[in-house]
Amino acid sequence: MTAAALESDTTLLRIPGYQIAALNDRVSGRLSELKHALESGLYAYPDNNRRDFYDVELPSGWAYIHVRDDKRTVYLIAYSRM
Repeated sequence: MTAAALESDTTLLRIPGYQIAALNDRVSGRLSELKHALESGLYAYPDNNRRDFYDVELPSGWAYIHVRDDKRTVYLIAYSRM
């Protein structure tokens, strides 16, 4: 994973080659959009209460994700349309 601090509350995530998994079927339709965004790089807002959890803006809405470097997996936890 490559992360570079842009502002105190913003990180640029670029995560090619990781598996993308949904924690429930309701958000599974957003996996390809999230995968493409993570491979290209996107701005993320770290969750100050949980390590490696982020809010990310996708073209169609917001996603809440958890990055597991040890498993090379990004979990899509929640999604909200704009």
